[in-house]
Amino acid sequence: MKLKIAQTLSQLMESRRITLKEISKSTGVPLSSIAEWKKNNRNPKVEDASKVADYLGITLSHLLFGQEDRQEPLQKILKEEFFKGTFEINIKRVHIKNED
Repeated sequence: MKLKIAQTLSQLMESRRITLKEISKSTGVPLSSIAEWKKNNRNPKVEDASKVADYLGITLSHLLFGQEDRQEPLQKILKEEFFKGTFEINIKRVHIKNED
């Protein structure tokens, strides 16, 4: 599958009226890197592309390939706040007496 990040970025930036500088500042991804993706001169690192996708409110698959991945919603659910933090699980061993 061919990367379509350049087209996706261009469309989203135009429709949302945001700049490369705004994306870079909000995500911490270097401006030069995002500019290279937009020119189709460089493929993104997954970590950086993920930050940009999160900022834009789209899936990584949508950013990279211009379409949604049916499996990605599950991955998004697993990233939700509900699953963050520390969980405590208590396991008790129960002994049942035989009353015979």
